[in-house]
Amino acid sequence: MKKVSFCLLLFFALSLCAIAQQQRTPGNGTQVQNAAPTAQEQQEAGTTQPAEQPTQSAPREDSSETIMLFDLFTKGGPFMWPIFIIAGIGCGFVIERFIYFKRANLNPREFIATLEDTITNRNLDDVEKLCREHNLVLSKIILKGHRVQNLGYDHVEKAIAIAASIEVAVLEKGLNIISAIGNISPLLGFLGTVSGMITAFSNIAAADQVNARLVAGGIEEALITTAAGLIVAIPMLIFYNYFVHRIDVFVADVERISADILEKMVDSNA
Repeated sequence: MKKVSFCLLLFFALSLCAIAQQQRTPGNGTQVQNAAPTAQEQQEAGTTQPAEQPTQSAPREDSSETIMLFDLFTKGGPFMWPIFIIAGIGCGFVIERFIYFKRANLNPREFIATLEDTITNRNLDDVEKLCREHNLVLSKIILKGHRVQNLGYDHVEKAIAIAASIEVAVLEKGLNIISAIGNISPLLGFLGTVSGMITAFSNIAAADQVNARLVAGGIEEALITTAAGLIVAIPMLIFYNYFVHRIDVFVADVERISADILEKMVDSNA
């Protein structure tokens, strides 16, 4: 997990420098004009042609200087660093959860359909055989309840509930950190906003004359940190709700299948 977080932090830093680039043009462009000859020069030259109109050289392309995103990062002030660090940590947890959910295969529709058909048309021994053939989280939970079926309805229900709660706790591992990052990062951005406004008003208080350039740095710091906090928070909250939805669907499947098994047990004992 530490290696994943470090790699994601490094990747996040490189991607920040490669995403959007801004350009600024220096105001030192010059134009070359050809001076028109004076009337005295025309007389000395003995020419009767009218004075040539001044011509302008072809417009020169303004040289552009690329501003990497790192420049915006430095302008954002000291609160950009904690936002950057928690963004890297959050990316690490998101990638780890994606890999775990992919391997766990929480929504095996083919297996669920086969299992439901087996419960409906056959005895419970075939259910155990089917669950042993599939290495899935859902099959492990059903096996926990099937192993204690001789102890009665209540023991089966309790065994399935305990096994499901354990698996759900494993699935929810790290989600609290993702949620916390989604909530903390905009607060850090707003804190940076306050810091930038304090800097701007401090410059105003210390200056004899106030101009826009005097307060631009503080306002820029405020806006950059606010944007950075929101950029980190929005994806984190989206991923958190996605994972929670996957877990809710999984729990619903477990409850439905366990209810079918318990109903089959009641019918068998009747």
